[in-house]
Amino acid sequence: MMQPLAVAVAGLGSIGLRVARALDDGLPGFRLAAVASSSIDRAQAAVSGFRVPPRVRTLEDLPQEADIVIECLPPSVFPVLAEHVAAHAPSYLLVVSAGALISVSEATERLEARGVKIIVPSGAVAGLDALRAARAAGLQSVRLVTRKQPGSFGGSVIHDGVEVATTSITQPLLLFEGSAREAVTHYPKNINVAATISLAGLGADATAVEIWADPNVAGNCHELHLRSLAGESRSTAINLPDPNNPSSSAITGFSVIAALRRLNDPVSIGS
Repeated sequence: MMQPLAVAVAGLGSIGLRVARALDDGLPGFRLAAVASSSIDRAQAAVSGFRVPPRVRTLEDLPQEADIVIECLPPSVFPVLAEHVAAHAPSYLLVVSAGALISVSEATERLEARGVKIIVPSGAVAGLDALRAARAAGLQSVRLVTRKQPGSFGGSVIHDGVEVATTSITQPLLLFEGSAREAVTHYPKNINVAATISLAGLGADATAVEIWADPNVAGNCHELHLRSLAGESRSTAINLPDPNNPSSSAITGFSVIAALRRLNDPVSIGS
């Protein structure tokens, strides 16, 4: 019997803690070896009730503990982790902050040069299987339209150069229209789905993105519009916001767990 793969989770916010708990509960083929967070004391408290409490490590030491490192960090911290992962070269790096793969492309190149396989889970968007097929057929255009409750953007947003309190938004308000690269730059905590789609499709500069603050939506809504030589498609995902982090979708943590399971699935479907 093969030994389970050792998994290290970097970041214990709402996503990272959900993934760590799932690993502690038991995912066949994997074991939770270590975690890291901005505070060692808080990390130790977070995992103290686990069945098998993992080691608590710094970001620098974390990759030494694992075959797979799962990144669940603020986007600004991703380059630090990437440097340490490149230095120790585990087999896989599973990335939640997909936007960082665009904004810090040199880190991606170093990881690839060291033989680290990068996995990006589907996160909050639907239709990635159709996108990959459309790319093979001859992808012509990709457009993402994202709508979120105004409060998920924080206390205020910038509209036409003016700061607007999100509590005052009573009608759908277009906050951004442009490329995925620009979207990731302006909304690094809200629009990882744009990066994921661009990496799977036409690239960051040719992927069109709209971002709306919309008080009428029931959750975080992402519409993916595709056109290729094989036809057109549209897919919509309406996700509940993460109760502990409204800027993210509750489904994101579960997409990480699903991505892990696919590594061991004997039958691969739609991947």
